[in-house]
Amino acid sequence: MGPKYKQVASQIETEIMNHVYQHTNKLLTEDEYATKYSVSRNTVRKAIEILVNKGYVYQVQGSGVFVRDHYMSDYVNLEKLQGLTSDFSGRKVETRVLHFELTTANEEVAERMKCEVGAEVYSVKRLRLVDDHPFSIEDSYFRKELVVYLDRNITEQSIYNYFRNDQKLAIGFADRVIYADFLTAEDAELLELNENDPALLVDNTVYLTNGQIFDVSRTIHHFRHVKMLKVSNIKS
Repeated sequence: MGPKYKQVASQIETEIMNHVYQHTNKLLTEDEYATKYSVSRNTVRKAIEILVNKGYVYQVQGSGVFVRDHYMSDYVNLEKLQGLTSDFSGRKVETRVLHFELTTANEEVAERMKCEVGAEVYSVKRLRLVDDHPFSIEDSYFRKELVVYLDRNITEQSIYNYFRNDQKLAIGFADRVIYADFLTAEDAELLELNENDPALLVDNTVYLTNGQIFDVSRTIHHFRHVKMLKVSNIKS
């Protein structure tokens, strides 16, 4: 589970991403969080320090801790694997499953997933739309040994909500590589663009808290629609 202060920081971070504080942009007091999570004020203080260092919030002496207001905009948030539904809450997000099957890892997938060639994986390809406009193509592989069960109906919704809430997976961290490339004819048609138009790609390698890789994916974004957010806290 990790230290208690990290758990508290993660829960507050999730609340920030879900716009819990959007009306005031202000976090609760240390005492209120201490009561809410049944922890000490020192634990809350260390949790808030994590959020400050990550750039989610800032402190005003004598006034409290405030959420940076750019979290109220529509971005693909590189800080958190919440999924498109969370990043674009309040917008119409639609998923079209283009491909789903239980298959085996080829050499490329096995190398990225650090598993044996031939290990069982779920292969999922989805087209994501925001407000009826093609937004991205997601091509993912999930390791069956760790995910256990997945079906086409589940992939039509938020896969990560399913992993967290139903599978109770302890999702830890991700490596994300961002780069530009040109669209193939097939991907261009899905995104309603032209072959060789530019695209912004993100390769994700997602780990459980124990260091095991359970998801490797490549997302191809519509270059006219995507904006990405990476928060940096500049220390003196």
